[in-house]
Amino acid sequence: MKKLSVLILLLCLQSFLSSFVVQATEPDSQHFFDDQLVIELSTDFKALSSAALNKRYGQQSTPPAYAFSNKDQSVSFTFTQYPTPANKKSMNKIHKSLSTMLRKANDNAQWKKDKVYSRLGTKIAVFEYEVKAVGKYQFNLTYALPVGGKLTLISFTATNKKYKNKWLALARESLESMQLTNL
Repeated sequence: MKKLSVLILLLCLQSFLSSFVVQATEPDSQHFFDDQLVIELSTDFKALSSAALNKRYGQQSTPPAYAFSNKDQSVSFTFTQYPTPANKKSMNKIHKSLSTMLRKANDNAQWKKDKVYSRLGTKIAVFEYEVKAVGKYQFNLTYALPVGGKLTLISFTATNKKYKNKWLALARESLESMQLTNL
């Protein structure tokens, strides 16, 4: 009788658990800067409204043109285009300048990547680093590349270390999906 009760309980538990549908994050194709940049973003990232974008980034001298965030805003993707001219030939110089600036601004960062590589028919600078301090955590992964002849930064930022790996995997998938339609 005891075994039958346990078996019934296990069957009920299995039925209960199977009633939950696991939702995989679906990618959604996003187009930026006059359709010159296309990237697949997880539907877990929601676009910030103009008002939210202005409230969150309006104090920056060149705020992002587009920003996406998760529900609790602990991770974000931003897309910023600067008036700075950029092309394949200028990316090494731009990388050196940005690297120096980022390292000065984040002197206690643990760097994982700081390099330029060829991809998509151009050169892309990659900056990946973590900043850990008492009560503060931030992981950054930024791609700098020429889009439409202008310097464009795509930045992924996570402020919750607990979920960094999950979100970083989604960010890397998105960045790998990136396409340039007009060099």
